[in-house]
Parts: sequence; structure tokens; C-alpha cells
Amino acid sequence: MNGIRKIFGVMFLLACLILPQSVSAEKSDWKDSSYNFRGIRSIVLTDVESRVDRGSNLFYQKLQSTYVDNARKRLKCEVLTEEQARRISGNSRNFADVADLYIECNIKDWSDDYYIVPERTVWEKKKMHRKVRDRYGYWEDEEYETTVPVTYPPYRVDVSKIAVSFEVYDTRTGRMVFGREDVRDRNDANAQDGMYGRICNSFFQDFAKVIK
Repeated sequence: MNGIRKIFGVMFLLACLILPQSVSAEKSDWKDSSYNFRGIRSIVLTDVESRVDRGSNLFYQKLQSTYVDNARKRLKCEVLTEEQARRISGNSRNFADVADLYIECNIKDWSDDYYIVPERTVWEKKKMHRKVRDRYGYWEDEEYETTVPVTYPPYRVDVSKIAVSFEVYDTRTGRMVFGREDVRDRNDANAQDGMYGRICNSFFQDFAKVIK
């Protein structure tokens, strides 16, 4: 029994070391408890603010599309982009005439890092073969299992990091009424696109419950 536990322990450790996985994911929310979130009919999404410089307008457009698409998928009210709201309000950033709330999205981190897993030795089960005599005295091949030490060389693990904030404001007073900071990193290279999509989906899914 102890041998089986050791084997499963080794397999679990190797899976943790080899497979890409989320190292950390932290969401921090703030809500104005005095604000009445019921009856929200329309929301403006201002253009995504990003400190990330990828030298391509396509990169920014993808960020904006992911942001807007998740909002329209999750929120049960009218969702306007900043461009649409400005067009309706005569190119004004005073959205009180077109919406109840506006949301600002700010990408604060979109970076790559790595760390080195040092050389390690683990015990693994290995199948072996040997020649044995059967009860009649004939030689036959027998398979058996044994545990042997296996040394793995050091290797590099890439880490993708991202931090996004969402701030929700009342259009009439300009007062912030809800906010979220979402900070994540993942043991994988260039994984920020998928992480950003999940961050947007998580925010609008949760915020939809606030204004239901």
C-alpha cells in the first residue's frame, strides 16, 4: 500500500511540474453599498486603456472586441461602446443622457516571466524483464516492476502575467460605485489572450448579478 501511495505521489508531482497551470488568480472587489443598482437600463463601455505596447492596432482592437463581446453576452441591459455613446450625445463624454452607468477597463500588466526548475531525482516504477524457469524446468520471460531513481535535468518554465481593473461609475454623479482588480499569472508562454478573455467573462458574469 505504501508503495502505491509513493507511486501516485510521484505521478502527481510530475504532473504539477510539467503541465501548464494557474499559479495564482486573485480578484478583489469593492461595492458602494448605498447605491441602488436595480433598474439599470443601459451601460457605456469606454475604450480599453492599456499600458501594453504591441505596436499594432490589431492587438488593441482584439482587446476591445473581447471586452465588448463579453459584456453583451452577460449583461441583460443595453450595452453601448464609447463611440456609439459619443455619436448619440453629440461627441460628448457626458453619458448621463444615454446611459445609467459607464465602465472603464484598464490593463495594468501584460508581461512575460520565467523561472528555472532545478535538477531533481524522483523514484519511478519501471517494468523489467528476466528469465525464470517454470515448474517444468523450461526458461520463460517474466515481467516485473521495480522502483528506480530517475534524474530529470533543470528546465525553464515560462510565466504569463496579467492585471486588469474595472471601474463602474454613475453617469449623473460621476461617482464610482463598483470596482474590481483581477491579477493572474499562469505557467505557460503567451497565455495572456485567453486569460484576458476569462477575466472579462468573469467580471461581466459577476456584475450581471449585481445589477439584476
